[in-house]
Amino acid sequence: MTSGLQEEIRRVLDRQGTTDPTFTSITCRLVENFDAKIGVVYTLDAGTGMLKLRCHCGIPKEHAEKLRFFPVGKDLPGKVAASRKPLQGFHLNDANDSSTSTPSNPSPSSKFSPEFDIFTTGTIFVPMLHDNTLLGVLGIGKSFHHEYAPDEIAFLSSIAHLIAAYLK
Repeated sequence: MTSGLQEEIRRVLDRQGTTDPTFTSITCRLVENFDAKIGVVYTLDAGTGMLKLRCHCGIPKEHAEKLRFFPVGKDLPGKVAASRKPLQGFHLNDANDSSTSTPSNPSPSSKFSPEFDIFTTGTIFVPMLHDNTLLGVLGIGKSFHHEYAPDEIAFLSSIAHLIAAYLK
């Protein structure tokens, strides 16, 4: 977790822009760097006012479909968007209640299987802000409890800020 990775990410953004494959590459690089299991980038959809899954790393496609949208203020990604502050700790099945699912509102019974219980208390989300404007949320998750240290939070926040500068 050094400025070396931050510079690598800056070069990728300079070279490839803000395409979905670029964000996927960055997310997978963060997952690797933090020895995490999953990584996600949500961008704020101006039309709906919801966070929309832009890319992910480590989440099977069939599960990613269930995580496509989060309302601002709901569950951890939405709470980060509302507060504009990093937050950690989350349980994936909490994402599937009827108040927080995709706009079509699947039933609360559509829980993930226990073997896919990857968003745990080892998850952190940080806001992607540019000029105090929320553009999205960046998150990573470990498959075990992990308290992120201040330097880890600062590093993830700096990456989120960097990504936001390219999204502006």
